[in-house]
Amino acid sequence: MLERDPDIVVIDEVGSVERALVSARRLRPRLMVIDVELPDGSGIGIVRAIVAENLPIRCLMLSAHDDYVYFAEALSAGAGGYLLKTASAAEFVAAARTVTAGGNAIDGSLSHRLTGRRRPPEEELIHRLTARELDVIAALVRGRSNKEIALELGIGLRTIESYVSAILSKLGVRSRTEATVFAIEHHLASPRQSK
Repeated sequence: MLERDPDIVVIDEVGSVERALVSARRLRPRLMVIDVELPDGSGIGIVRAIVAENLPIRCLMLSAHDDYVYFAEALSAGAGGYLLKTASAAEFVAAARTVTAGGNAIDGSLSHRLTGRRRPPEEELIHRLTARELDVIAALVRGRSNKEIALELGIGLRTIESYVSAILSKLGVRSRTEATVFAIEHHLASPRQSK
């Protein structure tokens, strides 16, 4: 579908984890569209490897699974987006553009399911967060672990754990992934600029 768009150039297509990693290291594309399930393993492993190797590649997961577990695992690994294979060509191209530009894209049916519980109005929830909690949320959106966030922000691991707990409580969500979805949907994903 992407090759139909005149502004997008597809530089490689592979069908395995091993070949995808070779291609990523050799070609360093701006975006990789990765299937969650490949014949020789999970596409989520590709995302983990890209993040671990600090390759400047954004990842958009494409999946037949609207299962929360796959979705959560992909986001926590560092994927910038997760689309179902039922997405339209226009949705696919829009998601590819968004993720390539540094944004995040989540299939609409998944985000509605995850954020559908009753809670206070979003504006009220956002205003409950401190500036430091917004820094932590931005790092969560980038797929960082608590340890990585602690190093990035120069504060202790237990302090980060406290911030994450406070964020979950203030947003009325049950997991880091749900907090990440909330942050993406409400454009809280950019790190706060230092003054």
